[in-house]
Formats: sequence, structure tokens, C-alpha cells
Amino acid sequence: MDIEQAVEILSSTEEKEVPEVGVRERLLEACEELKRLLTGLLDSKGRVADEVHAIRKLCKSLRGGFSLLGMPEAGREIQAVGRMLSAIRDATSRRKTWDRLGWKDEGVAALAILHLLEQQTHSVARRPPPEAVDWAHSQVDLAIGMVEGRDGEEIAAGLDDGLKALDKAVRKRCRKMRRRGEEDFHEARKALKAYLGARAYLSGGVGEADPVRGDLAELLGDENDLATLSIWLRARGFTAKLVPELWKELGKARRKLQNRAIRASRKIVGK
Repeated sequence: MDIEQAVEILSSTEEKEVPEVGVRERLLEACEELKRLLTGLLDSKGRVADEVHAIRKLCKSLRGGFSLLGMPEAGREIQAVGRMLSAIRDATSRRKTWDRLGWKDEGVAALAILHLLEQQTHSVARRPPPEAVDWAHSQVDLAIGMVEGRDGEEIAAGLDDGLKALDKAVRKRCRKMRRRGEEDFHEARKALKAYLGARAYLSGGVGEADPVRGDLAELLGDENDLATLSIWLRARGFTAKLVPELWKELGKARRKLQNRAIRASRKIVGK
């Protein structure tokens, strides 16, 4: 289903209140689920990294839903929760990205990097204090209050325009990737995440999976992981001047992903 069909469904539904109320209810249910997951961080059972990953994934989805309703202020409250837990997820992601890169070195550089990554992964994998979880709950409650303060007519007025705006942003950012600027790939990924997150809260079939945009988001996620790993390496002295072969491998891996992303984006914006 393309964007025009999706908007047509939302515009032509005779009982318009059903899908619009459904969007609000689904967002509120997701907020309550986020609070439940946050409370779970205080439980000693389970793996912290997996729990944090689930929380941050839900935060991204919620931000897409708030973008759909034109509520960036609510999205910022949720973004703050994700950022509070970023250290744990970022360390885990860097470790996995390093494994995927698969760079080997006859010297000691690769071994040093591996053990530094492992050390950071273990050192940050601790549950946040109860006070931090309480603060996160308060941020989610603020977002809930904003949603509850919107009536059905306000939501109805914003759905069509919200979906169109998110799709327009995806297309715009996908075209700009062809310039191959580092920020262009990053911004395209953000636009895709917002669009895909928004779709999850729509009814009438609009919320079904979008494999084209979903696959592109995954490619750009892998590219972004290499970008953040590069920043981490440079900050710790593993520069291109000192470890040139590593940076050649990083550059080659990123270019490969960027080329694949640009090709995949043609299914969205055409040639």
C-alpha cells in the first residue's frame, strides 16, 4: 500500500472516529507499556542490555507516533528517556559492530580495541537507580497528559497532513543521500524511523509492515553503527594515521552500505 492509498483510506472512512480514536488509544497503550518496561529495569532478573534495547526501540516508535499527530513536544519527553539509557545500548552496539566489521591485525591494535569495547560493555551494563526510573516515568506521564489533552477532532485534522509530511520527509532525505554527505545518511535514517514508527499506530491496514522502507532503515542503521564506531575509535587515539588499514576497512564497509542504501532508495524516489 502506497502513501496515496493510505491517505485515501483515512480520508474516506465513513466512521472516521474509529481509526482516529484508535491512534490515540494505541499511543496511550504504548506509553503504559513503556512505563512497565522501565519499572522492569529495577528487577534483578533478565539482561539489562536486552531490556534497554526494547525500551529504546519503543521510544523510537512512540516518537514516530507523536510526529504523526504533530506533537513534537511529546516526542521530546520520550526522546529524553531513550537518551538517559543510551550508554548501555551504544556500548553493546559498538561491540557488535566491531564483530561485524571483522578487521584483524597482526599487531596489538585489534586486540586493544576489542578489550576496550568489552570493558565498556560490561562497565555500563548496570541497572539505573530507582530515582532515574522515577524521572523517566514522569517524562512518560507528561507525554500521556499531552495525548489525553487532544480531542478526536484535533487528531482527525492532523492525521492526513501528518502522514503526508512524514512521507515527504522520507523522500526528501532519500534524494539527498545521493550527495553522499555523512549527515545525509543520518537524516534519512531518522526520517525513515519516524515514518515507520507512525505507521505502527494507524488502523485500516495502513499500519502494516513496509518492507521497502524497513529494509532501507536497517541498511542505514548498519551504516550509522559504523559511523559511531569511527567516532569512538578516533576519540581513543585509533586514528587513520596510526591505524591506516583499519580505516581503509571502515571506509570500504561504509561505502558498500551507502551504495546499497542509495540503490534501495530508488524504490521510494525513483531514478
